[in-house]
Amino acid sequence: MVDRLLLIVAIAAAVALAWGCLRLWRAWKVRALAHETPFAGIIPAGKPAVIGFSTPGCVECRTRQAPALAHLAAALEDAVTVRILAAPEYPYLVDRLGILTAPATVVLDATGAVRYVNLGFTDAATLAGQIGNVAHAAPQTRHNALTA
Repeated sequence: MVDRLLLIVAIAAAVALAWGCLRLWRAWKVRALAHETPFAGIIPAGKPAVIGFSTPGCVECRTRQAPALAHLAAALEDAVTVRILAAPEYPYLVDRLGILTAPATVVLDATGAVRYVNLGFTDAATLAGQIGNVAHAAPQTRHNALTA
């Protein structure tokens, strides 16, 4: 009985360590992109942007993320650029941003610098809050796929 308890504690500790390492790695990736504009030529600069990444077989991309992005675009109108990109068509960006799952969303500031990378579904309210923070916040990352 004690052996099983120790095994469960060891597994929980390993999962927590892996999760912490992933969070650190993601934060490092976003900070490294703070002074780059990886979407130059794809997304026009001059106003904040939200880019959704999807894949052809991603049901959540179509049923949850796309409607949330449409709601965000309707709510913020011309104040923000909202686009959905097919992840397989932009492997360099997917790799550079450290996107590990679909859906994923990326929030850019008005200069085109990456400020947030969200793994998994992110609702319109969260994205609107991130858009509101891009002028004031340092680069950050969220891990919806890991905390949901």
